[in-house]
Amino acid sequence: MKSKIIITALILFVGVLIFQTISPENTIPTAVADTTDVNPNGSSEMSKLMRDMQKYTTDAKSDIKAGKSPASYPAEFDKVHTAKISDGVSMSEFYKQFADLYVMAVKNYASSTPATRVETYNNMVASCLACHSQHCPGPVPAIRKMTIKE
Repeated sequence: MKSKIIITALILFVGVLIFQTISPENTIPTAVADTTDVNPNGSSEMSKLMRDMQKYTTDAKSDIKAGKSPASYPAEFDKVHTAKISDGVSMSEFYKQFADLYVMAVKNYASSTPATRVETYNNMVASCLACHSQHCPGPVPAIRKMTIKE
């Protein structure tokens, strides 16, 4: 119960922070698309990591629907703090907090009980949405579709 309150409070805090800081001069430009790569941002270390995160989340949604336990926390996700981003893109001063929130949310999901599984999964998706609302907004529509409606 305590972790539920903490996660909910953090997500609300991040949401308020995002809406207070987003303005045209604060938005992050997206990288120029590389038409030879399926990924619109090329193949930076960060974009590859994000695709792994997306697969983990997609698999998690399928696992929940099948009644399976979550996969363990992938240690490679810790690279979200250090992965090289696409050229021409910069991170705001809030990126580290978003990364910390994401790591915490995935760890909470990976250790969730059946009673908290959907909630911790949706918190994980919300942490992705919070960050992508500020940084690299292209995936936002796809991230919103990952949410499980209770």
